[in-house]
Amino acid sequence: MISPITKKTAVKIKKLEIQGARNIAIAALRAIEETARKSKAKTMGAFLKEMKQNCEVLVKSRPTEPAMRNGLNYVVKKLSNTKHVSDAKGLVRKGCEEYITLMEHAVEKIAEIGSRRIKDGDTIMTHCHSSTVMGIIKKAWKDGKKINVICTETRPRFQGRITAKELVSFGIPTTMIVDSAARYVMNDVDLLIVGADAVTADSFIVNKIGTSQIMLAAKEARTMSCCACETFKFDPVTLSGEWETIEERDPKEVWENPPKGLKIFNPAFDFTPPQLVNFMITELGIITPYETGMIILERYGKVV
Repeated sequence: MISPITKKTAVKIKKLEIQGARNIAIAALRAIEETARKSKAKTMGAFLKEMKQNCEVLVKSRPTEPAMRNGLNYVVKKLSNTKHVSDAKGLVRKGCEEYITLMEHAVEKIAEIGSRRIKDGDTIMTHCHSSTVMGIIKKAWKDGKKINVICTETRPRFQGRITAKELVSFGIPTTMIVDSAARYVMNDVDLLIVGADAVTADSFIVNKIGTSQIMLAAKEARTMSCCACETFKFDPVTLSGEWETIEERDPKEVWENPPKGLKIFNPAFDFTPPQLVNFMITELGIITPYETGMIILERYGKVV
């Protein structure tokens, strides 16, 4: 049985009413927590089936979100040796709280580490909206570093406007550009910081569409670039050869009433190869992109 809160949350995620990998993961965990609390299942078999069905609906709402998928798996695995439904409900609640706390601590740690890489007077560029990246920039500003930020508008859903509003409200000098102006201003940028929705075992960064070309522009301009990302976004399914799914969104996001016969391709994410990324900022510290496979293997073990 799919619960009303699962259906509602899945729709919000699909419609981008909930954005950001961490926010999506938290919303999904809260949905599964409420589903467990209101479950009428009498046996553990029925309860586990219900949990897995609801998790599947949430995962399908945004396939390129390993932080959500890893979180739901984290919770479900806690139920493996449980015999009573009442105990299982408590474990679901505990598992959700644990995972959310781990994510929050990771973001705080990344902000501390990342802010040390920003110098007084630096101009920072970012693309789309990442709460992890925002944490780094805000921490640097709180530390007294007089920085400037350039953010892209991030078509077609303009998530860059969320970034711009948040930065301006924090008092940080901010300039917004159209996505295609990234190379034009890149020589004025000291550090490009992007987030990630997923990281593969072969070290590719999966982030908002346009990330790879902006990172390529930084490489050509010899501008330092990095990815700020919690290791919870590292995707274990890619260890077994699976390729990260790239969500294709409604063409109406690009053009609501296009000419008849026109085809519109609207991928939500793209792949940035590791050679375009100077370093990654994680809660474990500064790493190279080439270390992601080893970290996934250590955390999740071999996937067959």
